[in-house]
Amino acid sequence: MLAKITFHRVPALHRVPALLCLVLGLTLSLCVDAADFRVETKIYEGKSEQPAAEHLILFQTGLVYDLPQLDDRYLTVYDMERKRVILLDQQSKTRTTLSVDDLVRITAQARSAAETRDQQTRLGILAAPDIDPETNLYRIQFGDTEYTTTVQEIADINLAIQYGQFADLASRLNLVRRIGLPPFARMSLNQRIASDGKLPKETTLAIRRGIATDRFRSTHDVIGHISQSDRKRIEEAGSMLALYREIPLGEMEP
Repeated sequence: MLAKITFHRVPALHRVPALLCLVLGLTLSLCVDAADFRVETKIYEGKSEQPAAEHLILFQTGLVYDLPQLDDRYLTVYDMERKRVILLDQQSKTRTTLSVDDLVRITAQARSAAETRDQQTRLGILAAPDIDPETNLYRIQFGDTEYTTTVQEIADINLAIQYGQFADLASRLNLVRRIGLPPFARMSLNQRIASDGKLPKETTLAIRRGIATDRFRSTHDVIGHISQSDRKRIEEAGSMLALYREIPLGEMEP
């Protein structure tokens, strides 16, 4: 069990304009001046000191490239201005394009399919994030699942909004691909952090299973620029976008 902490809801200085960008589905160009930066994410299982997964996430001129570093078969490109997400399969040399509108629609359908309050509670649809103003620790809990996140302050709120938009779409994509836990609580947590003008630093996921608790931890290192090697990776992804054969989502291998 995680240590018990008293949380309070507090007003957010940047919340209203940032939430308009995150929730209403506006294009990136209407919300922020797109900045170039990178986020290095590592995911750990239990007490392991070796990451189970690593992602290099590159933000460049309204495009976001999610590049897995350990199992690099699938790359994802988020095209904010054209409101689309493209999955690239390096093994089969194929690509699948999904519109942001479709991701939003499917997420809404999944929400509405949970008709009872009990179902909504178990899926995290009713969960609301809290913050401890003394420790600046964010938390959200539903059922036997709890996320806690420490955050990092940044000088440019645009980075927080850009990362929040990416995290929101990534959660919706995982729902469509049936990957991981129900995304609703995590989406609410990410939106709250972004609307407060912050970025996640370290997130802990605890899942209680009877008397045992499974724990996962992810770290996020933000660097306010992209390197020459990053630009080369972006060029390689651009070549894949141009050359790979388009297939529907149902034909993409899991």
